[in-house]
Amino acid sequence: MLTTKPCHCKEVLKLVLSPLTQHCLVIGETTCAFYYLLEAAAASLDLSDNYMAFLYLRKASSLLGQPSAFSFYKKHKVKICQFEEATFCCLRSEVCFNMGQITLAKKLARQALRLLKRNFPWTWFGVIFQTFLEKCWRSCSLSQPPDNPSENKKKLAVLQQQVQCLSLLWQLYNLEATASSRRFARLATLMQENSAKESASEAQVVSTYVALSQFSQNMGDKEKWLHCEQMAIQKNSLCWFSREGLLATAQLMQALAYTKLCLGHLDSSIRLGFQAREICRHLKKPALENLVLSVLFRSAFLKKKFDLCVHVLESQWALISEGHDVLGLACFYSACLDLLLYGKGWLCRPFGECLHFIQHYEHSCILNSQSNVMLGVHSSLAMWFAQDSQWKLFEHHYSKAHQLVKRTNASLFGSHGFVRFLECHVLMLQKMPEGVFAHTASETPRQTLKYFKEFFSRCVTCPVYHQWVSELKASVMRYGKRESMSLTNVIRPFDTCLTRIWIEGEFLEENNSFEGNLQRFVRVADVKENKDEEEIQECIC
Repeated sequence: MLTTKPCHCKEVLKLVLSPLTQHCLVIGETTCAFYYLLEAAAASLDLSDNYMAFLYLRKASSLLGQPSAFSFYKKHKVKICQFEEATFCCLRSEVCFNMGQITLAKKLARQALRLLKRNFPWTWFGVIFQTFLEKCWRSCSLSQPPDNPSENKKKLAVLQQQVQCLSLLWQLYNLEATASSRRFARLATLMQENSAKESASEAQVVSTYVALSQFSQNMGDKEKWLHCEQMAIQKNSLCWFSREGLLATAQLMQALAYTKLCLGHLDSSIRLGFQAREICRHLKKPALENLVLSVLFRSAFLKKKFDLCVHVLESQWALISEGHDVLGLACFYSACLDLLLYGKGWLCRPFGECLHFIQHYEHSCILNSQSNVMLGVHSSLAMWFAQDSQWKLFEHHYSKAHQLVKRTNASLFGSHGFVRFLECHVLMLQKMPEGVFAHTASETPRQTLKYFKEFFSRCVTCPVYHQWVSELKASVMRYGKRESMSLTNVIRPFDTCLTRIWIEGEFLEENNSFEGNLQRFVRVADVKENKDEEEIQECIC
């Protein structure tokens, strides 16, 4: 698979598209200049350079007679076709999404879909009606025999753009943990699936099923999650070994690594993660590679392979440090905080650097829209300040985490953040009788148990954390019965899911085979652990 030619998008952008854009602007060919600006913006987004994409789109917007990149005027200076205008709106939507401008990104994605003859509803009644149409009328149209591909290039381009817009929409609505947003997100995934099938592109279908599996996992729908992943595996075997097919394969392998992590097969997750990363490096896909590295870190962390954690974080830093990826940096520093708290002396970045980044960017639109990531960040900061008995700072970050917990979902980051929050909550319950909290209301074990109930009902698709949360819950229940509780290590209770909990002189010992305890959540373990260890070492070398 890796014998295909590597990506040269960066060189094409620098040596071809940018000079062509400047040339067309100088000679007054504004229509051609607009086209090349769209190509340059798309290439920048493909290279995860959101800032340059914004600059290209701002130039394109000025050619259309708009005073800024995100205002709307129906009369354009440059004559462009409807498809180019839809592409323009779609690219702006993606840029706004990356900048945390969620409302504007939704508006632009809807506008692009309207230009592509694919309307997206605004009301709950419209969602119900459109869902009915997608399940009935669209399924009938999909059963019709496809046209000659040579005569259908424009239709294929429209369908691919529809898939992109609908993918953006469900990701945008997935950021909000409300019933209304879930309905809109589910409809967007259904419409995306139908458009991908209609395009008859196997790589597009695989990518769509991977996205649907991710969405289903976030929503806690285990059956749909595993079904979509299985469909992606079946369809992937039909992909040609093209660049598009190779990218779909990398996305699938990343999704499989993610699944293995959520289900507790940590060695399998690490092995798949390294394989996915190899393809991402070959294709020069930094955004996907960064996502793979995040999964790799979490698997290595839960496996207590802290040397591998440092190796992964160093690779991640080399990937994101030169760009303007605030969200990527937030995930990186969140991982660094985990290593500082529970890594038994291993260090990647000092605490002061982590804290400085969070204080500088926590009010940005980008991080404000990422509740799952920020829940883990604030909970980890609270645990750090508890370590130094700085209870005012503990309260400050705990209160922020408390506000975020209702806005998260069952994703890996959301579940991880919820676990960190529960640790803080149990610690607070223990310290409450000592009167160290000045601004936090008193909590009872009964109130605390409600959070555990919410965790198990929400995070069904992330059983890798269930054992530790069950032990935390047991400690709270024992405390509620006997009115006394203490932990062996107050500031470090998690210790990568394998700690001892002291409850009135009794130990709940860790199970030496943590993954074995998860078999009731898992259907099949595909890879033997002893072989995985050797393969992981080969991947690192």
